[in-house]
Amino acid sequence: MAHAVRGAGSTAVPTALSPVRIAVVPMLAVAVVLLLTAGRYGPHWDELYFRALPLDWWYVDQPPLTVWLTWLAARVSDDLWVQRLPAIAAAAAGALVASLFPRALGAGPWTQRLAAWAHAFTVYPLLMGHIFTTSAVDLLAWELTLLLVLRAAQGRPRLLIWAGVVAGAACWNKLLVVVLLAAVFVSLCMTCRWLLGRAETWIGAGLFLVIAAPQLWAQLSHGMPMSQVSAGLVEQHGTTVRLLLLPALVLFVGPPFVRVALDGLLDPWRGGERAARFLLPTVLLVVAFTLVSPSQPHYPAGALLPALSLGWTSPRVRRRWSRPRRCTVVAANAAVACLICLPVLPATQPWVGVQATVNPTARDQLGWPALAGEVSRARGAGEDVVVDSYALAGAVDRYGSAADREALHSGHNGLWELGPPRSQRVVLVGDHATAQRDAFATCTPGPSPRTGPVVHPDLVDVPVLHCEGPEADWQTLWPRFRRLSG
Repeated sequence: MAHAVRGAGSTAVPTALSPVRIAVVPMLAVAVVLLLTAGRYGPHWDELYFRALPLDWWYVDQPPLTVWLTWLAARVSDDLWVQRLPAIAAAAAGALVASLFPRALGAGPWTQRLAAWAHAFTVYPLLMGHIFTTSAVDLLAWELTLLLVLRAAQGRPRLLIWAGVVAGAACWNKLLVVVLLAAVFVSLCMTCRWLLGRAETWIGAGLFLVIAAPQLWAQLSHGMPMSQVSAGLVEQHGTTVRLLLLPALVLFVGPPFVRVALDGLLDPWRGGERAARFLLPTVLLVVAFTLVSPSQPHYPAGALLPALSLGWTSPRVRRRWSRPRRCTVVAANAAVACLICLPVLPATQPWVGVQATVNPTARDQLGWPALAGEVSRARGAGEDVVVDSYALAGAVDRYGSAADREALHSGHNGLWELGPPRSQRVVLVGDHATAQRDAFATCTPGPSPRTGPVVHPDLVDVPVLHCEGPEADWQTLWPRFRRLSG
């Protein structure tokens, strides 16, 4: 095709071995490792929240796909490893997608397999494969979308139709993919403008809008509540995210792989595969978005990891490291990444404290049964409980008794929609809940739930009040307890 922009020296995509046969060993290896460690600590606090939500077609703070998959897993078994199966499947599929980037540039099976191993066992994919949050599926969707755009830029524009379908489906999991599409559009305007004039591009855009429309409309028609959640995260962590963004991205990709990823971004501009030029401005634009709206530091990882996969094809990497050296680097990075990301050692001090310093998600998986028990013991006869943290509410929902679940209420994000207490006597747990003490005739303090040595800062010294005599009916008071935040 006249518009295919292959770089000098690129070859046809190898077809002797199927992609699955090439990547199957790293796919199975990461799946086995994730399965073996899935139940070692406990559920992440987002996982507790998803399990506590009822089925619905949209939620104020996120689209529904992760909640649906969590619900399906819970119907099979309440074991944590079952709840995490979708994340494990996404991690294995991510290794396959990673192998397809060097394949698109004409690399042979050995390089494709190396890219799969490197992706499967570096930090961010392991983190997302271990806990099932919206980011697990989102990472796979970003990488698959970028792969389809790359192949389209190489002369197969019909694949942009599938890119639109994938991105539209991703909006049922997380709306962040809209940022990726905006960055890709600007990048294609700079590097591959001919593609924007193709009918396939606009068909793909149309399919994206059709598939994503229900979730986009739900947010727009309700005043964009997700923007309030994001604003809360920025207010809490914005300065820290800005300061730590680049070091975090180095950690997510894997420190030994940074130069490989940079080669993947820069080689198309140094005489390599011209069709991949769009990736550099795409990454820079997503990084810029994260600096402007610094709610989470991991947002650019889904755009940066494809650069790592492409980087293994770079002649600079081959000159820098022999084949044995490349294998050694990948293996060493994998060993350290597993120690950082996975509960391969017991949850005891001092190790778990060190791990939680580098990987806060480890901290967020500890101590939930004990905390749920503390809330249960704080509730007196005839009292309902109002908890202002969806994580603590989710812990009570998972580990509490049937009576605890019946008495449980929360104003945090989607749990507010489940409605207010019915009792005239309540236990208020958390800063936001106890701040409503003036809505009651009397309130007396109770002891804060005891926590372990490693716990999220928001769960330390949580205030507790026993209140009775609400000064208005609960339907009137309940909006005061609503809290939209991350």
